[in-house]
Amino acid sequence: MKSFRILVLGMVFAGLVGAIFLFRQPLVGFFRNIRVVVFGAADPEFNYENWQNLKIQNGLLAQISAGAKEETPLSGEYRYKIAGVFSDYPFNNYGSIVINAGADDGLKIGMPVLAAEGILIGRIKEVKKTQSEAATIFDPNWRSAAAFGPDRIKALLVGGPAPYLDLVPKDAVVKMNDAVFNLAKDSPLNLNIGKVIGRSDGENGIWSRVKLEPPISFENLKKVLVITDFP
Repeated sequence: MKSFRILVLGMVFAGLVGAIFLFRQPLVGFFRNIRVVVFGAADPEFNYENWQNLKIQNGLLAQISAGAKEETPLSGEYRYKIAGVFSDYPFNNYGSIVINAGADDGLKIGMPVLAAEGILIGRIKEVKKTQSEAATIFDPNWRSAAAFGPDRIKALLVGGPAPYLDLVPKDAVVKMNDAVFNLAKDSPLNLNIGKVIGRSDGENGIWSRVKLEPPISFENLKKVLVITDFP
């Protein structure tokens, strides 16, 4: 009887060991996800803002893929409208874009405009019944507060054919590919605008200028999201 019990226990143990090896990877992934959610804020490799932005972007892309058009809540705080972009090819200088949503859709002047990837590209400047025009960061009149890099160095975003950051302190640490974020109060905080691609001296020699590259191609811009409400 004792030998039988030992045999049964041995078989159970062997089965458990086999199950662990069989499901090792799924279990590792499961517990890693739990660790990120529960302990992410204390994890030096975890960036909460990037995680939040990824959640937002995934939500936007999912809505667009599903063909959503109605006003949609985003992460419980943001609301937005999806709109198509009219093309002025080959005459478009991208300083402004016209979209197929207007006053009938609840759009108002000043509302932020995002690319489908969750990137801030402009704001509404004119609203008609079923259409609106948005100024983009390629508009020479564009000015807004921004920040870049892990130290969140504050700067002035100046629009134009080649957007750049002005009023950057001369002693600021500037690294290529540093992310550039929005700080303007009229748009959601920390929205991505682009990345750093260069540095030069400002006009008066007191400040530096940082060259900016938006992470999207306006030539292929077909849909945008207009943020209609945010905290």
